[in-house]
Amino acid sequence: MSWDHNDKTIEWTIPFQLTRNIIRDVPPFLSPENPENSAKGKIIVITGGATGIGAAAARVWTRAGATGVVIAGRRKELLDKIATELKTLAKETTTILTVPTDVTKVSDTENLFNQVNSTFGVPADVVLSNAGAFSEKLKPHEESSEKWWSMFEVNTLGTHNIATSFIRSQPDPSSPAGTFINTNSGLAALIAPGVSGYSIAKMAAQRYVEYLDVEYPTLKSFTVFPGIVVTDALDPFFEPFALDHPDQTGALALYLASQRADYLKGSLVSINWDVEEMEKHKEEIEKGLLKIKYVPVLPVSGGKGFE
Repeated sequence: MSWDHNDKTIEWTIPFQLTRNIIRDVPPFLSPENPENSAKGKIIVITGGATGIGAAAARVWTRAGATGVVIAGRRKELLDKIATELKTLAKETTTILTVPTDVTKVSDTENLFNQVNSTFGVPADVVLSNAGAFSEKLKPHEESSEKWWSMFEVNTLGTHNIATSFIRSQPDPSSPAGTFINTNSGLAALIAPGVSGYSIAKMAAQRYVEYLDVEYPTLKSFTVFPGIVVTDALDPFFEPFALDHPDQTGALALYLASQRADYLKGSLVSINWDVEEMEKHKEEIEKGLLKIKYVPVLPVSGGKGFE
């Protein structure tokens, strides 16, 4: 869809929009049914994969014929439920594995990737780090320090634990292969009352992915904004704006895991962006267009100075 600035339903999408077209559903060229997007031979690990966007991504990769779809989450009953559903979708060559995992515990994340290696005989190819936590809308003095800090334990430390356990699971951890994708949030880019812990933790996670790209250049690392999707975790305030399809994150992950997306390494990508349009601007993007940076102001730092 094109922008209509009088359309109130896109007012929480426009601030983060890069391309002329706003993508609200899985485009045909990203469809898991498109043979060019076959996941055959690939093993994906999805944290927070029992519900919401994570579960939708698991369905997408199962439909795409992945060799292995590994679902990690804290609640075994929900893992069992999504596993049953995926097995009805799975082709004969797709193995569904569930591993109860708390991403804040290194012992759990190490076990997760040990289970992958022992089940498939090889490390995972793709990780969708999707586990997250969101707190009540409170000012810092209104909640305990422990509750405020828990946003960092799940959203930032959890990202680190999953990334490092994935890296350590590989034959040469100093030069890891594969694709690491962290699901983030538009609130990382905003300053909004009541969400300081969540917002800062998500911004830190985005910067963390940029560090992965620099320190492990053989690993393809990305940050993804998943749009606004109706899930159990959605704040009721955002329901009128939740027009994005839950499958979009999983379909975008298919693209990011391909060589076609190498120009985006270390960058932020949104499911609302038209990647075919973005591909026409690869050179600009490869210069760091979609990474966090300070904007130079004074001439000495490359700016134009105050006017």
